[in-house]
Amino acid sequence: MVKTEPFEITLLQRSRFVFIVLSLGFLAVIFRLFYWQVLQASRLQAAADNQYSRSTSITGSRGLIYTSDNYPLVANETVYRLFAQPKILKASPVEISALLTPILEAELPNASSAAEQKEQTESLTTQLTQKLSQKDKNWVSLFQPLSRETKEKIEELQLFAIGFDQYEQRWYPEASMAATITGFVGKDENGSDTGYFGIEGALNKELSARKSLSTSITDALGKKLLGSEPKTENLINGRSVTTTLRRDIQFLAYSNLERAMNKYGAKSGEIIIMEPHTGKILAMATLPSYDPAHFSEYPTELYKNPSIVATYEPGSTLKVLTEAAGIDANKITPETTCPVCGGPRVFGKYTIRTWNDVYNPNITMTEALAKSDNTAMIYISDLVGANTFESYLKNFMIGEELHIDLQEDTSTPFPARFGPVELATISFGQGISTTSMQLMRAIGAIANGGIIMRPTIIEKVGDESGKETIMEPQEEKRVISAQSAKKVVDMMITSAHSGEAQWAARDAYTVAAKTGTSQIPSPNGGYEEDKTIASFIGFAPAHDPAFIMLVKLVEPTSSPWAAETAAPLWYTIADDLLLMLDVPPARYETRQVETNSNEP
Repeated sequence: MVKTEPFEITLLQRSRFVFIVLSLGFLAVIFRLFYWQVLQASRLQAAADNQYSRSTSITGSRGLIYTSDNYPLVANETVYRLFAQPKILKASPVEISALLTPILEAELPNASSAAEQKEQTESLTTQLTQKLSQKDKNWVSLFQPLSRETKEKIEELQLFAIGFDQYEQRWYPEASMAATITGFVGKDENGSDTGYFGIEGALNKELSARKSLSTSITDALGKKLLGSEPKTENLINGRSVTTTLRRDIQFLAYSNLERAMNKYGAKSGEIIIMEPHTGKILAMATLPSYDPAHFSEYPTELYKNPSIVATYEPGSTLKVLTEAAGIDANKITPETTCPVCGGPRVFGKYTIRTWNDVYNPNITMTEALAKSDNTAMIYISDLVGANTFESYLKNFMIGEELHIDLQEDTSTPFPARFGPVELATISFGQGISTTSMQLMRAIGAIANGGIIMRPTIIEKVGDESGKETIMEPQEEKRVISAQSAKKVVDMMITSAHSGEAQWAARDAYTVAAKTGTSQIPSPNGGYEEDKTIASFIGFAPAHDPAFIMLVKLVEPTSSPWAAETAAPLWYTIADDLLLMLDVPPARYETRQVETNSNEP
């Protein structure tokens, strides 16, 4: 009898062994799959991305700057850099220079003479030849910036080892007309674009573009796969800024200022136009100016906006604030007469006279403003008192920064002492300094019923998604009562239509205004004898003003008097401005005023 049990046991054992081995193998496969597909998934995905995707760093475009009527003050334009690879050039440097020079001449600055043009051309040829002759260089920049038209003409030459880099640069369509408002873009210490001065400097963070990675799916050779779209981070462009400026009004101010400076022989000048009820600046023209696209070719002192940084003694325009302080403090009325205005005022060794050495005993306060009487202003300041008068000037924010979005905005010195002599001279605008924009803000409060508005040059800031930040008008504070403001307005109307500049006034509309002929302090003490600053500040229509405007001419040579220079310029602009602002004739408050031929 044959025994089979051992065989059966052995077969069973082998079957179990095979099963165990297969099971362990299967479990090992599952474990490895789990390990690679779950535990190592992120690492492998990253490795795959690195192998099949290509990322490049890109920079968005800097934000634009617009006028309120949507014209670009600052934009971006695509330009090109011409470069060469001297190591592999086939043609000689002289041959290439001879081909490039006639085309690149179009990009050179306009020459003032044939001799200058010849010199520019020869210099260009020499520079090109020298750069192309650097055989040890792999890459050299030949010329920048180039327009698209110039680039295409060079491409037609099909020069070997000559190429182009594309980049963006700032473009200023209005050039010097708004340079002190816009500022410019230059390079910082790291070589990055950075805004300097004006809006470019003040809002550099908002305007600046951001860098981002653009990622594309590629094959093993680095070519982009068909149907794949690059992924780029959104909102990498800078935010755009809309100003309160109106292009037509800015041009009106700038062009008239340019003509007036030639006509009156002024060294420099400013015109500011603002809405008194909102503080919105409609125009701010300053001369001399510069081209922000070529800022390095101009003196650095032109970069700053004189309307917010250049201090000066305001002269008789400050008398408006002296009258306002006296009326609001209940020390005078428009009809109050001056009992000490029959002659010069003496303070120790100092004798203070009127501007024309003419005196008017018992002159009223309204007449005093029209005749610009210094002795009457001293009388008012004496009645108000040094401490109270100082407080009023500070409430009018003389010396305080504007909080305007221009980089140069800062506070200015305020008198440290209000002794008897200082009180007297400050009352008629000497011995105290301010800026044009500070004076506009202060007298704007008179036009606005006694409330100071914060001057603003920014309407809104927005990004490419459509999200906008609107700059709402902002009240600073009430400085005098509405009743006091109305009385001062009526006094300013008399000043404009019966005072020094009455000959320039219009019967068609009523203006509240004041002239100012300021002396210029001498570096050696005292004042310059033959140099003045002529200014005229006013608003119209007087009781419902659409605008307040300051005209300032520094060192006019045709006449030192504001009534003969700044005032007629003011009215020339105002004639057009009322039409441009669509002020209906019903608001003009037409006024017929008998002139006094004895007035200057």
